[in-house]
Amino acid sequence: MLALSSPARAEDAAAAPASAAGAADGTPSQNVGEITVTARYRKESAQNVPIGITALPADTLARQGAFNIKQVVQQLPSLNIQGYSGRNQTITIRGIGTNAGGTNDGLEQGVGLYVDGVYRPRTGSVITDLIDIDSIQLLRGPQGTLFGKNTVAGAIDIHTREPSFTPEASGEITYGNKNYLRGYLSLDSTIGDDIAFRVSYLRTQRDGLIYNTRYHQDWDNLDNHSGRFDLLYKPTTNFKLRLIADYSIQKGNMGFQSVAAVLPTTLANGTQVRGFYRRAADIGYTPPPIDPFARTTDIDSSQYDKMPSWGVQAKADLTLANSATLTSISAYRNWKWIPNFDGDQFGANISTASNVVTHQQQFSQEVRLTSPGSQTIDYTAGLYYFWQKANDTQVTGYGRDASVWLTTPNTPTAAVSTLPSAALNGLYAYARQVPVTYSYAAYGQATWNIAPVFRITGGLRFTYEHKTGLYDAYAGGDVAPISSFDPSLQATVAARRAALAPVGSYTASKDTKNVSGTLIAAYDLSADIHSYASYSRGYKSPGINLVAPSNGIDIFVKPEKVDDYELGLKSRFAGGKIELNLALFWTEDNGYQANYINYAVTPVVGYITNVGKLSTRGVEVDARANPLKGLTLTAAGTYDDARYVKYTNAPAPYLQSYLSSIDLSGRRASGAPKWALTGTAEYTHEAGGLEAYAGGDASYRSGFYAAVNLDPFSYVPGYALFGAHVGLRRPDGRWDASLWVRNLTDKNYFNTRSISTAYGTVLAALGEPRTFGITLRGKL
Repeated sequence: MLALSSPARAEDAAAAPASAAGAADGTPSQNVGEITVTARYRKESAQNVPIGITALPADTLARQGAFNIKQVVQQLPSLNIQGYSGRNQTITIRGIGTNAGGTNDGLEQGVGLYVDGVYRPRTGSVITDLIDIDSIQLLRGPQGTLFGKNTVAGAIDIHTREPSFTPEASGEITYGNKNYLRGYLSLDSTIGDDIAFRVSYLRTQRDGLIYNTRYHQDWDNLDNHSGRFDLLYKPTTNFKLRLIADYSIQKGNMGFQSVAAVLPTTLANGTQVRGFYRRAADIGYTPPPIDPFARTTDIDSSQYDKMPSWGVQAKADLTLANSATLTSISAYRNWKWIPNFDGDQFGANISTASNVVTHQQQFSQEVRLTSPGSQTIDYTAGLYYFWQKANDTQVTGYGRDASVWLTTPNTPTAAVSTLPSAALNGLYAYARQVPVTYSYAAYGQATWNIAPVFRITGGLRFTYEHKTGLYDAYAGGDVAPISSFDPSLQATVAARRAALAPVGSYTASKDTKNVSGTLIAAYDLSADIHSYASYSRGYKSPGINLVAPSNGIDIFVKPEKVDDYELGLKSRFAGGKIELNLALFWTEDNGYQANYINYAVTPVVGYITNVGKLSTRGVEVDARANPLKGLTLTAAGTYDDARYVKYTNAPAPYLQSYLSSIDLSGRRASGAPKWALTGTAEYTHEAGGLEAYAGGDASYRSGFYAAVNLDPFSYVPGYALFGAHVGLRRPDGRWDASLWVRNLTDKNYFNTRSISTAYGTVLAALGEPRTFGITLRGKL
């Protein structure tokens, strides 16, 4: 369900499904029901506020069988998530966010990820199992005048359920194909009259979806644990304190890609190169047939990854004498990514490891003052502090086939390299990278209610950031000494090792300041038709691109500054049975951060920097309807024309690799489908004191280029997905039994694709095949 967008924050929203949009007596309603939000930290109807939000409540997600953010994305047309592991994920909203080459801990995310008001800078800490979820909301457009952390594209705002003062035990068990098992237990209880708490545990496991023919094991499996302790202290009606501690771990043979195709051996200018099959023959490797949707792999190195995450946070709300609310949110989080990644992603022993071992820590403190609302001027103001440190170690290992594969000249007729296997076998390249961020901000937003039908909102934000970085690269491994090789080869071996395992170190720091803001005018054309026009300036923090030192590289990446213009119309008619919302947006991203080739130095170098300008414009439509008693329909769609306005010296695609770089100005931007559509239908019927329900969902995304340089081999074809569910429940929620299926037609589709020129392959992360199961939920 898509809604209009503006720079604001939504909390506690619930898109009213058939089961929740009913009257107080539990019977299905004949209107679409209200969506209540606290975008300005007070409860208001979403239709009456100039805010952009898509709200997905927990029960809707459960009935569809969705258990993580990447599955939820199908119901959020403006959102696109690409990736293949816990660390390598890129997220965009309306084509703006982080590009496919920007998975770098020294760079900021363009899309803000929040859980219970706490910013999560690492995508991997959010894409795991969903536990105690109350709602997931998507906000589009720059954020900053109400959020603690500033982002340029929008935010994914996740809210969990508060503990209840009514003691309750609840549980869920799901079993599906591929031995999918999900078990959830939760206990709400009290200590005295003013303390309530919840203890929850979630266990998810599933056999692998891809068979490894080398190890004879099912890979891409699930083995996840999550636990939470949530305490709510309410000694008086004007004060409450919520303390949360959580821990999760995801582990398994996962985070790899499949070989989707082999690159051709003839470039666009007719040049012949030594391709994948010729190099495979050179080392005596016989590859399996290339068919990604056979869902097999022959990867010969470990792919066992672990991703533990934990955190503690405290949120205190105090209602003052003037009915304003003073809020404090304090949080510390700790996230690790411990991977094993085969560098070549197939059965040859070329690159035995290509890992980025990550340990990220963060602390944030937010203090906010919010007026009670319904006044001539309503306001919110706050102070925000954020610190994070990522301690990364890049590890690249080389095996017995590396010498021949990587050092043989790239021509079809060249003789196989004379370097012996021992020249590179056992070599490891290490690079320690430590980016640190200190961020301070003051923000505020006020709404002047000039008349009952006309309001003007303005907001400002000042941000000061201090960033430091440490880079230290060195070589290691159990390799043969240079002296053991023939004297005629020693210089060659030494040079090749130095190129693959460079040495260097440096430290750096930089301070930046920024002012951003928003201006919104809202006018009610009638009691059921509301319009708004908004302008927002977003700010994506500068980055430190910690890479090997080289002449011509400026490791500091300047901020992105985004100007967002929107017109919105929200309407309800037919006696409240139909709701139709429309938004027109035009966004310009100046200082776009992407991959760049620098010709001004010798040798030419490539790195991430500010490459130019990106523009995105389009239309978002959202509709909800209850045409018949018990029947709820939703439809949403996004048309997004995202283009590189200026992007010169972009890395050349594979077929034009002899050019080194190309000019992509005027071309469509990567990671942004032009069309994205979704729809749901659900019918509920009450009989004999029970509710029977059945529903379905559909989504479509048009094709897009996954690589930032628009390489044709990175093209992800468009695809449509369908799901269905049917169930029976008690109206009071005591129990619920449902059957569900995702990807009903078993559609083969890609999540993302990338080019591996060193190995002559196209790699892809595969979309999930058809999954189905039965879910039983109950509470006492």
